[in-house]
Amino acid sequence: MVIALIAVAAMVIADFRWLRVTQREHYIPGACLRVALRWSRRRPPDQVLAPGIGVAAMLALAGWWPAVAAGAALVAAAGAAAFPVPMPLLRGQQRLVGTPRLRRLAVICALLEALAVGAALGLHRSAAVGTLAVLVPVVVDGAALIAGPVEARLAGRYRAKAQATLARISPRVIAVTGSYGKTSTKNHVRDLISGVFNVVASPASWNNAAGLARTVNEHVDPDTQVLVAEMGTYGLGEIRAMCSWVKPEIGIITAIGPMHLERMNTLETVTQAKSELLEGVRVAILNVDDERLAQIADATAGAEVWRCGTRRQPGLDVSLERDDGVVTIRYQGAVIGSFTSPPGLHLVNVACALAAALAIGVPAAKVVPRLGDLSVPAHRAAQGVSDSGLVVIDDTYNSNPSGARHALELLELAVPGPHRRAVVTPGMVELGPAQDDENRAFAEAVVKADAVLVVVGWTNRRALVAGGRHGQIVRVPSRAAAREWVRSELTAGDGVLWENDLPNHYP
Repeated sequence: MVIALIAVAAMVIADFRWLRVTQREHYIPGACLRVALRWSRRRPPDQVLAPGIGVAAMLALAGWWPAVAAGAALVAAAGAAAFPVPMPLLRGQQRLVGTPRLRRLAVICALLEALAVGAALGLHRSAAVGTLAVLVPVVVDGAALIAGPVEARLAGRYRAKAQATLARISPRVIAVTGSYGKTSTKNHVRDLISGVFNVVASPASWNNAAGLARTVNEHVDPDTQVLVAEMGTYGLGEIRAMCSWVKPEIGIITAIGPMHLERMNTLETVTQAKSELLEGVRVAILNVDDERLAQIADATAGAEVWRCGTRRQPGLDVSLERDDGVVTIRYQGAVIGSFTSPPGLHLVNVACALAAALAIGVPAAKVVPRLGDLSVPAHRAAQGVSDSGLVVIDDTYNSNPSGARHALELLELAVPGPHRRAVVTPGMVELGPAQDDENRAFAEAVVKADAVLVVVGWTNRRALVAGGRHGQIVRVPSRAAAREWVRSELTAGDGVLWENDLPNHYP
């Protein structure tokens, strides 16, 4: 019975940890197991602890000698409660949040674990109870799978309410998707058309069905004329389902890239998933600097296609061309204005936003003067200077290969020699089979930029170190340690690029 009590206590501790992980991973079944495997492969001492827990669990289950089985069960339970060793149970803004959905999932987990404990005790296998804490990540994943239909039904009520609101108020809808750049473009669209139209944009990154329903239910009112809806996806059919009730009039695709290859496997699938946005729209706005989107533009039928880009080329409807900080604005080949661009502003996103404003009916004379007032969104290649005189480029949000290269170019421009440059990064994630290659290539680019590569954590350490092997590399265990290195090593006039910031359930 003592073993059973210790095992239950270990399961409760593990439950806190893995419920937090599944919440951070959007309750996707399989996420906890994927995170557990990531820690066991990448991070010492978990590379030793994980197989040790497995051996102890097998000895406990084998039950050859009662004393050995009991001892192994205790080791397995204690190890499962501690694994992964450096991952916090509770911390700051990344703590476990007691939402109704989380509480429902916790109840399902508790029921599954109670059934397992009862079954083991009923078979008089108390040592086996000690191994159950090892299975908590799998139990949480299983609970998420069981809860899926229930959550979908509950979410359907909020979606039905939002759909009824949209049908009653009938705002014009501009939808934005893309592998990256969608939040920035959404915000630019909002800023360019506000004042001419009463506009509501989905807050932050509320870009799934639940987030859009919440946007409509909490922010759309009878005075709303335009809704700007950001749409993200982890697979085929999600954007099509959102469009079925949001019903966008104008659809924007900002880019096709390797983000979320971990879940969608190929760029062809990513392209197909994003292209669902264009089904039924009146106007399709595409970034044709992206070769895949240029092909989609040529193949799109049934919608008015607006091609946007940052290079002067025939057939562009909207182009923004930068020359020494001054951006020339062209609409259907004719120059309609210019503005001074702040460092870090992604012009192709602005071009797509300008196209949306013009397509929905904002006069060029009103929208063009606003382009100079657009700012770089927070944490997306935003440039500033610290109190100590250090040039800081903050690109910690939604890191992707294209954006990382752009941010590195900004660092080179902002910090000329002989001042020191540093790039602090845990690397990029969710790139599937391309992840190691992309991180290795970025590290190589850091070396070419004559910057110190500060590698944070363990998630991409091997790939980053391999790519930066011919330059100066600093390895630190955490972002806090990286901050200490920056404070102690860099001085006024030097520069640092903070590239990506992974949540603390990554090793």
